[in-house]
Amino acid sequence: MSIENDSYRVKAFKFQPIDQVENIANKQRVIGIMQQLVNAPLVELGDAIHASYHVDSNVNVTHPINRVTGLEAVGKQIWKPLRNAIPDVERRDDIVAGGLYQDTNWIGCLGHYVGTFENDWLGIPATHGVVAVRYAEGHELRDGKIATSHVFIDFLDLMRQAGYWPIAPSLGREMRWLHPMTHGGVVLTPQDSEISKGCIERVLRMHAALGNYSGKLPRREILDEMEMVKHWHPNFMWYGAAGIGTTRGLKGFEDHHQIPFLNAFPDRKGSDIGHFIRIGDGHYVVTGGWGYLQATHTGNGFLGMPATGKRVSMRVMDFYRCDDETIVENWVPFDIPHLLLQMGVDIFGRMRHQFRQHLPTSVSSWLVIG
Repeated sequence: MSIENDSYRVKAFKFQPIDQVENIANKQRVIGIMQQLVNAPLVELGDAIHASYHVDSNVNVTHPINRVTGLEAVGKQIWKPLRNAIPDVERRDDIVAGGLYQDTNWIGCLGHYVGTFENDWLGIPATHGVVAVRYAEGHELRDGKIATSHVFIDFLDLMRQAGYWPIAPSLGREMRWLHPMTHGGVVLTPQDSEISKGCIERVLRMHAALGNYSGKLPRREILDEMEMVKHWHPNFMWYGAAGIGTTRGLKGFEDHHQIPFLNAFPDRKGSDIGHFIRIGDGHYVVTGGWGYLQATHTGNGFLGMPATGKRVSMRVMDFYRCDDETIVENWVPFDIPHLLLQMGVDIFGRMRHQFRQHLPTSVSSWLVIG
């Protein structure tokens, strides 16, 4: 559940209908690009990258990869390490949705990389067993190639699967994210623009209602001011990133995420700076921002952390499935390692210390705070 709190967004947002043939072609193009990058023989990976990305593409990945500059770096920092870590990797899309945002074609993808974790990845120790690595992406397409990418890979969840947990226990349930209950998340059929428009406006009304939070200690009666019950299915599923976990229903969400989050960041505020996607595609909605949410860490408890007083920015996406009246499911990729780093906790440093690891020079040279 996104944490934007500017009520003007609903009125300011203008839904842009897209030609359905074009939208389906864009989604198929992104699916094809990603499958080629996963399946191409390694000796042909460089050619696949050049065929997939614009030469001046802007690529950002969750910490510790961060900003990636140049197509050679796209291979070196993203695709070669992934392919090396999971040699038999399969990419399994659970959601692929597309649309126009600010006159630009955007595709949102969410799913899992599945395979055998044979070699360490960013120091995360290989298990030689099956893993399912969460990914979420927003891709801007231009002339059939990727011009901008924001990529969320849940490295903290991969640590969990490898048997290592560097922070306090999650309040929600740590588990593999479920695919949409309707099994229809890969949207490759024409969608009614009125349904698409209605669903994204429903989500934005929910975002605006979050702005009704008064900033007081977030007790349940204070949260009732937001009237979230109007927007959500009574048994909605909320899939939080590792460190937060999965919850069900409004009470579960409030107890296991919203109350700790609001207590930690009572002044949180979103802006359009860094916001990169806001699309509706049938009953699916995708929003996301890269550092667009700013807050001061003044309260205790979120992620088990005491207040640090530090100013932080957050990288987050939201994938929603709606029915005809409510929001039913919400998947929330969130760059928790990047947030923790700003709060003084380097989970990769903790892991290396635990396992007495030293990063190879070839890796440490590009691990920077982005």
